Amino acid sequence: MKRLILTRHAKSGWDNLELTDHKRTLNDRGREACGLISEWLLINQYMPEQVFASTATRCRETWEHISKAMKCDAPVSYENNLYHSSPDIILQHLRNATFTTVLLTAHNPGIGEFAEKICSSPPKHQRFLGYPSASTTVIDFDINNWTDIIFGSGICRGFVIPSELK
Repeated sequence: MKRLILTRHAKSGWDNLELTDHKRTLNDRGREACGLISEWLLINQYMPEQVFASTATRCRETWEHISKAMKCDAPVSYENNLYHSSPDIILQHLRNATFTTVLLTAHNPGIGEFAEKICSSPPKHQRFLGYPSASTTVIDFDINNWTDIIFGSGICRGFVIPSELK
């Protein structure tokens, strides 16, 4: 069995208009959301062993805040092509995973589309298809190797948005 923790980056700010989209940082709400998601992951014993993240500052910060709160030192690969990636690119990255439990953080619309395509049956949650900032889905796969992952094969074990955790 393999497990994927799929987290959209937390809320970022637009207050510094001199920053490019790639360099936008998390705002206070985003940092708070990372703490809430970290608690939820810990309570449910969802501890990543390997991480893939977009190189965008808001994705880097999302993982840094989550990992610090969880005291998780999983190896992380920051990947430029996860920046505004398609579901197919996300799938390619997961096929390179080597650990049992992997966390991947990236951007909408790709991460939301990927979440919808990878699950055999998406969660019955009114916000799932919109995949808001810091949304997190835990998906299990009945495979022995990540190279065997295909769309429609994941079993959704949980989906949460930070506002539900306050």
